[in-house]
Amino acid sequence: MDHPASEAKVVEVKRVTRLHCLTSDHHHALVLSRRIREVAARGRLDSALCADATRRYETELSPHFAVEEDELLPALRGGGRQDLVDRTLGEHAAIRASLAEAEAGDLRALEQFGVLLEAHVRFEEGELFPACEAIVGDEVLARVAHRAPKGKAPRY
Repeated sequence: MDHPASEAKVVEVKRVTRLHCLTSDHHHALVLSRRIREVAARGRLDSALCADATRRYETELSPHFAVEEDELLPALRGGGRQDLVDRTLGEHAAIRASLAEAEAGDLRALEQFGVLLEAHVRFEEGELFPACEAIVGDEVLARVAHRAPKGKAPRY
């Protein structure tokens, strides 16, 4: 029997414990993305926000990307998911490039950085991490948990 939309059951997605650290990083990335997009909507992008985004990229996003690229992506490639590997690497490169353009003075690229970052987080949570949970072995997941940044939540 079909349930009307108002009665649809909510299915909670459980993240493998060893990926929680990366999911937590995603929350912080979404907060940064939202902040950038809200400031852009008010027409107030400036070099201070760009400097903050650059600092956050270097201290939070770059280490996060490195863990994914060094640990998860090779395992996914070995599991036959080159499509996810290619998309992840392409999105990481586009995020880096948009921030580099913003650092070079094109503050409109900072807004693009925020948009790309949000879309990337949604992709990883919705597609990449579920595939990792199905394909990646315990040994790799243990390395991810060990290597993932474990710092305090950033202040906004």
